[in-house]
Amino acid sequence: MEQLFENLNFFAHIVVILLLYQQISRNKFQWYWFVIIPVVFRGLFLVIPPIAYITYFFYLPIYSLYLNKYGIRLLDIFFGFYPTVVESLFGRVLAFYLFPILGFDQTIIHTDGRINLLIEILIFPLYFYLTKSVKINFDNLKRGAKKNFLNRYFVLMNLSMIVYLFTLQFLVIGEEFIPNALEHREHLVGIYVVIFFVMLIYLNSTLTEKLEEELLYQKDKQLEELLLYSQHIESLYNEIRSFRHDYINVLTSIQYGIEMKDIDAIQEVYENILAKTKNKISDSQYDFANLSNISNPAIKSVISAKLLEAQSKGIELHIEVEGKLHLANMDTLDFIIILSILLDNAIEATELSVKPSLILAIFEEKDTEFIIVENSIVQDKVEISNIFNHGFSSKGEGRGIGLANVHSILDKYPSASIKTKSRNYSFKQVIEIRRV
Repeated sequence: MEQLFENLNFFAHIVVILLLYQQISRNKFQWYWFVIIPVVFRGLFLVIPPIAYITYFFYLPIYSLYLNKYGIRLLDIFFGFYPTVVESLFGRVLAFYLFPILGFDQTIIHTDGRINLLIEILIFPLYFYLTKSVKINFDNLKRGAKKNFLNRYFVLMNLSMIVYLFTLQFLVIGEEFIPNALEHREHLVGIYVVIFFVMLIYLNSTLTEKLEEELLYQKDKQLEELLLYSQHIESLYNEIRSFRHDYINVLTSIQYGIEMKDIDAIQEVYENILAKTKNKISDSQYDFANLSNISNPAIKSVISAKLLEAQSKGIELHIEVEGKLHLANMDTLDFIIILSILLDNAIEATELSVKPSLILAIFEEKDTEFIIVENSIVQDKVEISNIFNHGFSSKGEGRGIGLANVHSILDKYPSASIKTKSRNYSFKQVIEIRRV
């Protein structure tokens, strides 16, 4: 019976760590890994304990670094060590502090397999309740890490976790020859659990504050961009009013030529005035009026700012916005991030081409919204197989960076997808957002 509880405790121990890792990293395990991994570790600890110890501490950090889901190594290391540290701290806080308060003797706690199994079972719900109570938001940690906020603090926290784990194991392994090793472990856990959660709460609150500051900055920036767009539309309106006035004079001149049956006078008016007017009124700057179909002011302001930037760089623009943009199944901020990355990359790439041009088209067909960003490039085509990989950048070959972020955002939306084409000195990205 004792051996049975020992095996159950071991299995519960590994499963809790896997659940914690899954909860903070969003890297999901298939159900069978919750069986395979404990069995493999149990076998390793029975056959080759030194290898088992090394593997136990490093398999999640290595796995996390291998996936590199968010493209940030410091975050990968944090996710790798965090579950093991949390399981260790909560399990030992229960064993060293809470259960003795309930009247359990330390000797019974450390020798009774049923109590140890109960401790393992309590770890995950207790941790979940505590993190919810203190409002620790791991999405903010990810977003903050992506923006390189508090990178040094992440380094410090990672180092502290590593030092804690190896100090604790040293005291466990050396229990026979280190005097009062159990008391030292108790003191280590008591001190580090306070340090750990103070660091975690500080990291979470500071990143949340910085992200809120950035959000306010973005809102102010969007208002400025919307004002710039409004001023641009107003200038176009004034140009059209001026053109309307001039056009009446042109018609009067033509009327005089018709009445006098003076073909030369009519031809002169056409060549000197109407031909130039035709070129002026077809100028791409008047395509900006199409943005009026976008009702969301934040999206409109970002698009207009990017396109005005492109126009200032001498890039030929073609803007088509048919109907309203609904975005029923996508967060506005996520859409703005995606479109900003695509437009920034397009502007950067097309500047290098012989005839810089950029096309933005937004339209709807059969309950699917299409957003197309197409730009000219310097070479015949871009190799598209690796452009969404983390760390990939083809600067100098026609593209910028950030497409890995686009891919990771779209992964959150099953109804959204992106298609890429490149040929004939053109690079084209098509986002499809289906209504479900």
